[in-house]
Amino acid sequence: MSGTRFWIGASTVGALGSAARGVRPLEVADDGSAVLGEPIDVGPNPMFLAQRGDIVAIVHELADGLVSTWRAGDETLAPLAAPAPTGAADPCHVAFDATGAFVLAANYSGSRVSAHRVGDDADAALVSAIDFTGHGPRADRQEAPHPHQVVLDPARDRVLVPDLGADRVRVLRLDADGRLGHEASADLLLHPGAGPRHLVVVDDVAIVANELDRTVSVVDLASGIEVATAPLGPDVTPRGLGASTIRMTRGGVVLVGDRDLDGVQALRYEASDRSLMHIGSLATGGRHPRDLELTADERHLVVADQGSDSLAILALDATGVPERVVATLPTEAPACVLRA
Repeated sequence: MSGTRFWIGASTVGALGSAARGVRPLEVADDGSAVLGEPIDVGPNPMFLAQRGDIVAIVHELADGLVSTWRAGDETLAPLAAPAPTGAADPCHVAFDATGAFVLAANYSGSRVSAHRVGDDADAALVSAIDFTGHGPRADRQEAPHPHQVVLDPARDRVLVPDLGADRVRVLRLDADGRLGHEASADLLLHPGAGPRHLVVVDDVAIVANELDRTVSVVDLASGIEVATAPLGPDVTPRGLGASTIRMTRGGVVLVGDRDLDGVQALRYEASDRSLMHIGSLATGGRHPRDLELTADERHLVVADQGSDSLAILALDATGVPERVVATLPTEAPACVLRA
């Protein structure tokens, strides 16, 4: 079957959705039809994955956070080494550095970004870490820093970390030995109460999905200034769940998971004036869209609806706007959609 391969990370603890049995391979054909492979036991709570070459890194979102590395086959994952601790709680995102020698984990409850060595002779051991301080105006959600994602900014040779708890995107550096440094004066500041969760880098701006106030922001990466903000989507009653993952098509359509809608919002980004305009939305028929990812040809979008134990495959129109649900696949508590 031609199409796009994915790995589906999932929650094994049953806190939202049913307890999953591990990571599953997924194949999505060019027509949107899809086949799920059998679960692979990779250890507890493999909530987010990243891949470089044939190596997959997994964060295990636990009170004592772990990072593990695996060698990927077509539908198999073989362990490279035993999982290694992050030294902090609830790692929720992982990314490879530009060289592939290290992976970086965002530890949500632990207020930490940790760097881990990768390779055949490495066990994902902790090399360095940055612990953040600060808070935001929302006492219920912003009592402490909550790093939620790690994104490379290769043009500026730095690492960006949306911090939901402190209304800023932290700016880090990683040296050749895996030592992290925090350029606090270069942090990108968001408006109070935004709760930045995930972002994409587009040329000289970051487009940021703000979980807490249901907005999307455009931030100038040179000046660090928030230059535009748009509502996530109209006519949706907030339920305190807000935005999740953000992706961008090659045609300039920004796609954001909306857990209040239980669907996906689409906004068009205009580079000429750095503006955002809402252009569409679609409910998936599931609940709590935790993550989403495009197929390689960008004709379809895979959405992980963790709360309803299902994956939704959405067809996109020629501009990248979701237009209909073409398939729904049952699977326990999907939390991450990684394009292999």
